[in-house]
Amino acid sequence: MILRPGDDLDSIRLKLQRDADLFLVAREGSVVVGCVMGGWDARRGWIYHLAVKPSHQRRGIARALILELELRLAGKGAKRVNAQIYQSNTASLQFFSACGYEVRPDLVMIGKALR
Repeated sequence: MILRPGDDLDSIRLKLQRDADLFLVAREGSVVVGCVMGGWDARRGWIYHLAVKPSHQRRGIARALILELELRLAGKGAKRVNAQIYQSNTASLQFFSACGYEVRPDLVMIGKALR
């Protein structure tokens, strides 16, 4: 796992204050085995992070988290959901492809650090 700017505890707390209903956690008993962080900008839904504990992968947990997030985003009015995935993250690219997501070669992600 790679932590990037915005992945610190204070940023996660702020995200929970804004979109608590889009931060989903999968548990096995009291153990967290997966989570997904979604966002809604009043136009589109976004998937920011998806993770499943390696010992629990390939059990449908990630797919269940994504399906529930999609339902919640659709309930807010989202007609589309996007995710940003590093090209080197082939496992995530394959997973999202299997979930019906398509690579958009016509788009270029740009960004700027504000701090």
